[in-house]
Amino acid sequence: MKEARSIAVLFTCVCMTLAHAQHTPLTTQYLFNGLTINPAYAGARDALTANLMHRQQWVGFAGAPVTQTMSVHAPLDKSKLGLGLLLYSDGMGVSRETGVFGNVAYRMKLPHGRLGLGLGVGATMVRGAWNEVALQDQSDVVFAAPTRSALRPNFSTGAFYYNKRAFIGLSAPFLLTHRVRWTSDGYSMSEVQGDLEPMLTAGRVFDLNKDLKLKPSFLARYRTATGAQADLTATAIYKERISLGASYRTNDAVIAMLEVQPTPQWRIGYAYDMGLNSLRAHHLGSHEIFLQYELGFRIRARDPRYF
Repeated sequence: MKEARSIAVLFTCVCMTLAHAQHTPLTTQYLFNGLTINPAYAGARDALTANLMHRQQWVGFAGAPVTQTMSVHAPLDKSKLGLGLLLYSDGMGVSRETGVFGNVAYRMKLPHGRLGLGLGVGATMVRGAWNEVALQDQSDVVFAAPTRSALRPNFSTGAFYYNKRAFIGLSAPFLLTHRVRWTSDGYSMSEVQGDLEPMLTAGRVFDLNKDLKLKPSFLARYRTATGAQADLTATAIYKERISLGASYRTNDAVIAMLEVQPTPQWRIGYAYDMGLNSLRAHHLGSHEIFLQYELGFRIRARDPRYF
């Protein structure tokens, strides 16, 4: 029992340490929730689009990450601008990070597609409830402190080029890479360049026959502190209604995905991550669900949208 408690405390402390650094919330189904990684995605679906996402990571592992996001974005009619709003909550152990970002994208027509240049402005709130940690040494004054919080501004930027069949995007979701260091007297902030996380995404749709299409895509991210990681994905689309996909996240997980579009306005998605790293023996995988709704009036979206 003592060993189990020690492991639990150690895991909680590690989670808290990781949560102190700015990071991008993990999402598997990024293609239809692009605003979470790239502000230039605002308005790219040519309709007023709302997304909800919930991710439960490492099911069965106490203190594992839980992430929720909500985004709304749309193009401005008779304008080159797209606007978006992103809210997210990312909890891990006794730490929680909550953020809100307003996004604007300038969208210009090119000969074979459209290019969006985006900027996001917002703020994040980090909370550390250290007094909720179960301790062997109850006299530890640092952990006995009440819940603490730190508010910090931030920015995001990106570019997103797309047409009916292909896309490529480059973004930096958090430009101000703060690190929060908690002490018994409060907290301090420092700049940590290693936490900057640029991302590159790309994909294309191919016709296999009248009813079946194939959509390969990838997302690559890099952090100086942890190195490069990539999601490599292939999705089969049947009659524009049902999509089955598989993905490999390097050194982390293999993923199965299902998306259903029962009407032109509604899209429902589910993803299951089966871990491949050293933690896989201690949890039952990760689950992610998302719901997308596009308002009935479509501004310019006459054709199916694949991302």
